[in-house]
Amino acid sequence: MKRLLTASLAVLMLAGGAGAASAQDWRRDHNNNGRYDQRDRAYEQGRRDQARAEDRRDRREYRRWAKGQRLDRQYRDNRYYVSDYRRYGLRQPPRGYRWQRVDNQYLLTAVATGLIASVIIANR
Repeated sequence: MKRLLTASLAVLMLAGGAGAASAQDWRRDHNNNGRYDQRDRAYEQGRRDQARAEDRRDRREYRRWAKGQRLDRQYRDNRYYVSDYRRYGLRQPPRGYRWQRVDNQYLLTAVATGLIASVIIANR
């Protein structure tokens, strides 16, 4: 009887230690090489939506623009403005319009409203 209790106690201790070790190994193997970051904390605290939103912000998605849409405000500044339109084979924009390059698309947009009058997809 004493031998049976000792053997079962040894098995329980081995099983408990292996479970704790495997949980720690999981974090090291699957979580940024053992680093602990804000996404991990958000996930552990049950805010999975916040972790997903951060992942979406990391990946920039390609958007296909169309005539009649309004160009987002973030793309209306001078970083996206095409000043030498002839270099890219574009016609001169009419008064009140300008060419903007967003991703691989040239957009002819109204300066005041941001409405898209024309879309040309670049070959590059």
